Amino acid sequence: MNATASTRLTHPVEWVLLIAIVLLAIVFRFAQFGQVPPGLHYDEAIDARLAQEIRAGARPIYFEEGWGREPLYHYLVAAALVVVPEPASALRLVSSALGLIQLLAAYFLFKRLFGLPTALIGAAWIAVLFWTVSTSRAGVRNVTLTALATLTALAFWSAWNSSPTSNFKLQISNFILHPSPFILPGLLLGLTLYTYQPSRVVPLVYLAFVAYVALTDRPALKARWKGLLVFFGAAAIVALPLGVFLFTHPGAETERAFQTEPIRALSSGDPGQIVDTALATLKMFTFEGGGDPQPIYNVPGRPLFVGVGSVLFVLGLLVCFARWRRPPYAFVLIWLIVTLLPNLLTAPAPFFYRAIAAQTAVAVMPAIGTVAIGDFVNRRERRGRRESDEAPRALRPAWLIWVTLVAIVSVGQTALTTQHDYFDVWGKDPGVRFQYSAAHTAIARALDASPDTTPVAISGFFVEDADPYIFEQTLRRDDLLLRWFDARSALVAAGTGAEQRLALPSFTPLDESLAARFVSGVEPIAQTSEFAIYPLDIQAFRGEVDGWHGAATAPNGSEARLPISFAGSVQLLGYERPDSMSRGESELVLLTAWRVTGEAQPSPAAIFAHLLDAGGNLVAQDDRLGFPRHNWQPEDRFVQAHRISIGDLQPGRYVLQVGVYDRGGARWPAQDALGRTLGDRVLLGEIEVTP
Repeated sequence: MNATASTRLTHPVEWVLLIAIVLLAIVFRFAQFGQVPPGLHYDEAIDARLAQEIRAGARPIYFEEGWGREPLYHYLVAAALVVVPEPASALRLVSSALGLIQLLAAYFLFKRLFGLPTALIGAAWIAVLFWTVSTSRAGVRNVTLTALATLTALAFWSAWNSSPTSNFKLQISNFILHPSPFILPGLLLGLTLYTYQPSRVVPLVYLAFVAYVALTDRPALKARWKGLLVFFGAAAIVALPLGVFLFTHPGAETERAFQTEPIRALSSGDPGQIVDTALATLKMFTFEGGGDPQPIYNVPGRPLFVGVGSVLFVLGLLVCFARWRRPPYAFVLIWLIVTLLPNLLTAPAPFFYRAIAAQTAVAVMPAIGTVAIGDFVNRRERRGRRESDEAPRALRPAWLIWVTLVAIVSVGQTALTTQHDYFDVWGKDPGVRFQYSAAHTAIARALDASPDTTPVAISGFFVEDADPYIFEQTLRRDDLLLRWFDARSALVAAGTGAEQRLALPSFTPLDESLAARFVSGVEPIAQTSEFAIYPLDIQAFRGEVDGWHGAATAPNGSEARLPISFAGSVQLLGYERPDSMSRGESELVLLTAWRVTGEAQPSPAAIFAHLLDAGGNLVAQDDRLGFPRHNWQPEDRFVQAHRISIGDLQPGRYVLQVGVYDRGGARWPAQDALGRTLGDRVLLGEIEVTP
C-alpha cells in the first residue's frame, strides 16, 4: 500500500476527527486530576525531589538516586514547578503533556507510514488504551521515553522520505543553508537516551532497520547512507555526556543488578529464566491474567488489550508480518520486537513500564488490523461487482462502513473498559491507595487547612524512609514540628511542649494497649475512613511515663539504677509488664518508656525484648523500634510496645532482658543512672508462665 495515496478524507473532517480524539485524550488524562492516583508513589516523590534540586541550581547529567535515573524528565518538571509549585500537580501535568505529545506525534507518524485512516484509529487507541492513560497520569519519567521515541520516529521518517542528496560536501561546507534532514531525528534519538534505562535499545531499532533496508532495497540505502551517518553521528554526540558519566561511574546502577539475573543464568547455561520472562512478556498483550501483576501500574493481571482489541492486535501483528517487505510495516515490527527486549530478557516480567518504549508500536497494531478488515471487505466487494480500482478506497461505502464500525466498536469498548478499570477499579483499590499514599495525602491536606501549629506525630508503614520522603512533597506548610512513628507498636511525644496531635492512617492503628492507656475516650480532631487526627496531652504523657520505674539488674546480677542510658542517645525510663502469664493468653505485652537524650545517626536500629530460660537460652523475643532514629530529638519521649509470643513455652519462670542494637550491627553499650557499665543489656526481672 502507498501510504500517501488515496486514504483521503476531506481536510475539515480530518481535523475535526483529530481534535475530537485529542479532546478525548485530554478527558482521560485530566479527569479526577489529583484524585486518581490519590497521592504520590515513592518513585514519584523521588522524581519530584530531583526536579527541585535542578530548580535549586543542580545541573546533572545523571542521578544516582533511586537506582539511577536519567534527568530529562526532571528538567521538564523543574520548569513546570516555576508555574505549578505543588509537586504532585507539576509531575502529572508534565506526564499528561508528554502523553499528548506522544499522541500527536504518533498520529502524524502513522499518517506518513500507513495513511490517514490508520493514523486516526491509532491515535484514538493511544487516547483511550489503559496503558497509555495510566502512564500519562503517573508522575514518573518513563512517559518521556514514549514521547521522545515517537518524535524520533516521526522525524526519521520525514527525513527518510525527503529527497535524498548525495552532495555531502554541500551539506558540510554550507551547513546553515543546507542542513541534513537527518540532524533533527539524530538529536531526538540522542535525547531519548536521557529518559529511562530501556531507551538504550532504541538505537538498535534504527540499526536493525538499516540492516533490513540493506537486504531488501540497496538503492534506498545507497541514496541515504550519508544522511544516516549524520543521524547516528548526531545521536552519538548528544548521548556522549551520558555515556561518559556511566563509564566513569560504574556503580551508578549496581542496585539494578537483580533485573539481569535471567541473562546471567543464560550465560551459565540455564535458559529457564529467559524462557519464563519471554513467555510472561508475550502473554501480557491479550492473555487474561497475563498482564503486569503489580498494582502500582496495572489492575493486577489485566492484559494490554481486552475484548475486540485483543483480536485486532493479533490481526495487526499478522498483517505486519505478511507485509514485511514494505518498509513501514517492517519498521513497526522491528520497533516492537527490539523495544520488548528489556522485558523479554530481564526480571520481573511482565513489567509494563520496562516495555514502555514499545507503546506506540503496540498501539498502532489494532489500527492496522481494523484497516485490514476494511481492505478485505473491499476486495470481496470488488470481486463481486467487478468494480474498478480507481476510486479512493476510503470513499468506497463498504470499506468506510466496515472500518468505521470496527473502529467505533473496538475503541469504544476500550474507552469504556479503561474508564471502569482505571477510575473505578484501579483508582479505588485499597492496595493502590496505600501505594500512592492516599491516607498521608489526606492528612497533609487536613494539616494544611488547619491553623493549628502544634507538633504532629504521624504514623506510617514505611517510617524509616518512604513515608517521610513522600510527605515532604505533599505537605505545603513548613511551620510544623513533625515526628514519624509506627503506631502499631509505639507512641511518641515530641519535645517539651504541652500539646501535640497524633495523625493515624487507618492501616497503622494505635496499638490497643497504648490506646487504652493514653488516648482512651479522646475524640478525634479530624476523621475520615482513611485517617484520624487526635489531640495528645503530652505534658500528662511525660508526667506519667517519667514516673514509671521497676527493678533492673545488670547481667552479672548487680543492681542497675534507672534510667538506663544506651550509647548516650536514649534512656530507658521504666517499664510495665505482668508478673505472670498464662500460656492461654498467647502473648506477653511489655511497655517500655524512653527518653531521647541525643541525636542519633539515621540508621536502622531496634529495641530487643527477650525471654531467657533458666539456662540463659533465648526462647522468645520481639525486636522492633516504632520510633525510628532519623527523627529523634533530645527530650522526645516514646513508649514502645513489645508483644512476645509465649504460647509455645513450657510453664516456668523466665528472665526478661532488654537492649538496643543497630540492625546488622552491634548492640549499644548500657550505663545506669550512677554511671555503672552494664554491658549491652539490662534484665527486667522474672516472669512466670503458668499452664
